[in-house]
Amino acid sequence: MNQNLFSFAWRETVRSAYWGKSIATNIGLGFLALYLSANFLFLGFFIPEILIKKYPDIDPVSKFNSILLAYFVIDMITRQLMQKLPTISFKPFLILNIRRRKIANYLMLRSVFNFFNVLPFFLLIPVLFKLVSPAHSGLSTLSWFLAVTILIFSNHFLAIYLKWRFNEAEYGFFILLAAFASLFAVNYFGWIDFSGLLGKLLDLVLVNPALIFPLLILPLLFYWMNIQFLIGRMFLNLVSGKQKVEKVSDYSWLNKLGDTGKFIALELRLIWRNKRPRSVAMMTVIMLGYGFLVYRTDTVHETPEFIFILGGIILVGMFSISYGQFFPAWHSNYFSMLMCQRLKMKQFLQSFYMLITVVSVSCYLITLPYALIHTKIIYTHLALLLYNQGINIPVIFWIGLYSKKRLDLSQSSVMNYQGMGASQWLAGLPLLLGPILFFYLFKYTFGTVGGYAGLGVLGLAGILLHSVIIDYFAKLYLKQKHQLIQNYKNS
Repeated sequence: MNQNLFSFAWRETVRSAYWGKSIATNIGLGFLALYLSANFLFLGFFIPEILIKKYPDIDPVSKFNSILLAYFVIDMITRQLMQKLPTISFKPFLILNIRRRKIANYLMLRSVFNFFNVLPFFLLIPVLFKLVSPAHSGLSTLSWFLAVTILIFSNHFLAIYLKWRFNEAEYGFFILLAAFASLFAVNYFGWIDFSGLLGKLLDLVLVNPALIFPLLILPLLFYWMNIQFLIGRMFLNLVSGKQKVEKVSDYSWLNKLGDTGKFIALELRLIWRNKRPRSVAMMTVIMLGYGFLVYRTDTVHETPEFIFILGGIILVGMFSISYGQFFPAWHSNYFSMLMCQRLKMKQFLQSFYMLITVVSVSCYLITLPYALIHTKIIYTHLALLLYNQGINIPVIFWIGLYSKKRLDLSQSSVMNYQGMGASQWLAGLPLLLGPILFFYLFKYTFGTVGGYAGLGVLGLAGILLHSVIIDYFAKLYLKQKHQLIQNYKNS
């Protein structure tokens, strides 16, 4: 039966309309997989030498065991972002003499054949022979390898279960990130040494190989949790017992701004009521903590200017970049209806400009406390705020003229490539690399302070001319609107 289900899934994949369109993407992902595998293999051969040189007074095997916790955390987050859930059109099978448990077991068996389950072995096998095997007996080495393998598949089944749950609970992934951040803080400040605990566990496995048998409980438990979750949702007439109550927010106060205020209210309702733009807004809030990763006080090495520019444009302009790269495709489902209304394209663009301005200025004010780490953040973020408003927003308007893909607003934005066209893939290059390029051009001419001043002046010029820029793009969008309508209908 499993063989028949595998055959059915393969035919369903190759016969879908998406198969031909995704070949180029799959080829690119294939090269990425080869690149990651080569890096892991290369790292696996050099890890023993690195650990011995950097930690001469510590057992390198124990140190490697403690480092594995960081890998499993990163692996969990990566799986949530990139690993696809095992799916199948199960409804046709429910009317046949096939048990739901059989379908659920097939899905979980199919999930095992995943790149993220193979990737760590490119690192582990060289470490096994170069680091663990020379220092321990054959039985201890084998038990260690089996214990790490068990943890890898435990992480796999747990990641799948959490992703099932996160599909139902919209903010689950962000809660997971917050939980990992809290655990990292607890471990970093030495309140509880989680990495040391995992290292001691694997050290005990090397001493007592029989401990791998209690570890087997973990993958079996997570596997069972997945099976129960799937069985509980395999029904033809599945209807959620909880009906989502839609909250209606009042934006009537924006009417004071006239027609522009009405369009701003439209954007806010779109963000509030739909999962994908709401995920973008939520990710913007989470990224406000990015400064703790890049802004560090180091008395030995001076923080490079590149870090300040990249951190500033992400912290201040994250929303404008992530939300703006899909403008005006956020309105693609009703764009033709919108174009039939009595509206001025200038007001449509003006409302987007004002929304981005308010969010960016708010992000600047919220991130000002980072100045306690580096006082220069006050003027670097200000320069990048001006640059974002004066230069990046016109770039976003220009990219939007070539929007071709309709967006499904009901899906999360996390690693969601639906609606991604060439214009979206290329959007990040000028938006992120532009300020870096201009900074170094100004720096070589006027010095470091002159580089930031140049960014600020360049952005200020764009802000002062924003009405002229919006008028210019309004005319272009009017000429392009019929092509945009056709693009959205055909995508």
